[in-house]
Amino acid sequence: MFPESGLRHLAAVALTTVAPLASAAGTPPPSQSAFFLTRSENRNQVHYALRLDEACRPVGTRPVQVYWRMLERGASEVEELLGVEQPVYGLEDPQPVDATAEGWRVRVRLRAFPSRPIDITTARVDGECRVQAWTKLDNSVCRLEHVFVKTSWPFSVDFVRLEGVGPDGQPVHELIRE
Repeated sequence: MFPESGLRHLAAVALTTVAPLASAAGTPPPSQSAFFLTRSENRNQVHYALRLDEACRPVGTRPVQVYWRMLERGASEVEELLGVEQPVYGLEDPQPVDATAEGWRVRVRLRAFPSRPIDITTARVDGECRVQAWTKLDNSVCRLEHVFVKTSWPFSVDFVRLEGVGPDGQPVHELIRE
């Protein structure tokens, strides 16, 4: 369960954040997005993507990149997070990288919800590099695909819904209310 302070902090930033003015045009988004977050205010998405080398290995000491897909402006528009957005959508340090039998794993924690770790894994499947996010949903480790934040004016989060795929291959979601 996410701490209450995480939901309050998420509400404060999510409802007061203005879309960044500076564009990251010219900086192509990573193609290996592991999961994304949406809010009820608009169609824009916060993506959590893993930087990889040719061998499907995470690159650098902070291999997970967080960026906006500004779908309200166009399908190819991307921007970096603003400093004021980092406490909610950003990631805590460190981002430990470990080798696994199938590939690599990077453990991350959203700053707003540090008690819920997310493992982003890589593996070669049919010659392609596959990136997936994993976390606990309803007491099982599941593949995380999407986080939805329902907000209300002024400055409140009604709920956070985590959506993914369970161990049995079926859709699973967890609803978190303050």
